[in-house]
Amino acid sequence: MNFEILIRFDTVQQYHSTIYFKRTIVLLMLGLLLHVITIAQTIYKPVKVIYGNISPKSICNNGKNMFFVQNMMYHHSITMYDSLFNLVSTISDKVTPSQYGYKKIKGSLNGSPVESAATKDGKYVWVSNYFMSGEGFSNPGCDTCFGKNYDSSFVYKINTYTHTIENIVKVGSVPKYLAITPDQKKLLVSNWSSGDVSIIDLGTEKEIKRIYTGPAPRGIACDSASVFAYIAVMGSSKIVKVNLFTYETETLVSGVMNPRHLCIDRNYLYASLNGEQAICRINLADKRMNKLSVGKAPRSMVLSPVYHKLFVDCYNDSKIAVIDLVDFKLETTIKTNSYPIGICLNNNNKQIWVTCYTGNIEVFAAEDPKEKRTENLAIAPVKIKKKSDSLATQPKKNIAVVTNIVLTQKPAEQKDQSKGYIVLGSFKVKENAVGLKKTLLQKGITIELVNTNKGFTYCAYRVKENKEDSEKEITRLETLTGIKGWYSSLQL
Repeated sequence: MNFEILIRFDTVQQYHSTIYFKRTIVLLMLGLLLHVITIAQTIYKPVKVIYGNISPKSICNNGKNMFFVQNMMYHHSITMYDSLFNLVSTISDKVTPSQYGYKKIKGSLNGSPVESAATKDGKYVWVSNYFMSGEGFSNPGCDTCFGKNYDSSFVYKINTYTHTIENIVKVGSVPKYLAITPDQKKLLVSNWSSGDVSIIDLGTEKEIKRIYTGPAPRGIACDSASVFAYIAVMGSSKIVKVNLFTYETETLVSGVMNPRHLCIDRNYLYASLNGEQAICRINLADKRMNKLSVGKAPRSMVLSPVYHKLFVDCYNDSKIAVIDLVDFKLETTIKTNSYPIGICLNNNNKQIWVTCYTGNIEVFAAEDPKEKRTENLAIAPVKIKKKSDSLATQPKKNIAVVTNIVLTQKPAEQKDQSKGYIVLGSFKVKENAVGLKKTLLQKGITIELVNTNKGFTYCAYRVKENKEDSEKEITRLETLTGIKGWYSSLQL
């Protein structure tokens, strides 16, 4: 009897051990499968290279999928692109200061764009100018010039709808990076040669304070409460913390060689260390710091809070380092053309726009098979020339999208019933408007070219709804095109 019980007990142990072993194997296989899927989703492929009469230095997205590129100083231009990679406008950096209240400055001046920052609503982009050239500006600063005796410069306020410079504000010598506080009340500008930071009140658009930080300040990041700003002092080995109410400063950390660009994500501050071939992560609560090697001459960075990744330009390696912020490790690298210098993301954080000194802009996209089907559905091609085509001839999966497009096409005799337009592009050069119209027609979207009394050509989509009722249509068009339009009445 005892022997039989022992056999049964041993059999039960073996049974449970087998179940535990099988369960462990299944969990390990699931984990491996998830890991493989994750790796597959971190592949980035080139989707476009943009060329032209450009020498791009920096780039920013205004939050509406409109991309502003500051070209090297001798080009004297800012070029503007839409999400379909079309050149929308080329904005000259030439200004007449007396028209903006600077009566003592005679004649016109040329700027030299460096960096830009967009307001939260996307309506304005502020652009820094390395130096001004013209009468009265004969002692410009430079990358190796430090002191208070060099010429001041200006930052420009550009309207992203009209593509015009609405205002200019005088700052220090060789302004480089700009940052707008999250509460949209202040604009901060790092002045490289004069070694200080200009604080501009965005209510009055006047400089209200200039704070000394040390030689060659560059990157700026602000906390979410708009209380503190962090300044990367590239001419030293420190990052400075500024109180935006008292304007008191302190050294946040030292021992970082040539910090250039800053990004902030909740309690962590990230800095590219140009002199160390690394980036660092600083815990803002206790100032603990970790460093990670990424490549030669890490410069500009952009952070994706959606996917918890940091993308870093490695200038001398011609690559982008992709950092997993969850584990703070190098996930992968993306090969680029020579000398990547500027970087930003599109609205859904799935495209990376990179400017290269060699004279082009590269666009990369994350490969995500699950979302590729949805994307194809949203931009399914529609034949619009043959009247015999019907919904029945379209693939079943495209019917919902095609129905929306077909129903919004108006017979000629009904046009007068419309109340306004959704504007998808505003162009100073009409040929650019024609190019966008052609692209949108290929997507099945009927576009009219409307000339305004201010000399612009609008790519406009006619609607019956008034401004208050057109928001759903604006959202639908953004889904189809990637362009955030705005409502305008017929009186253009």
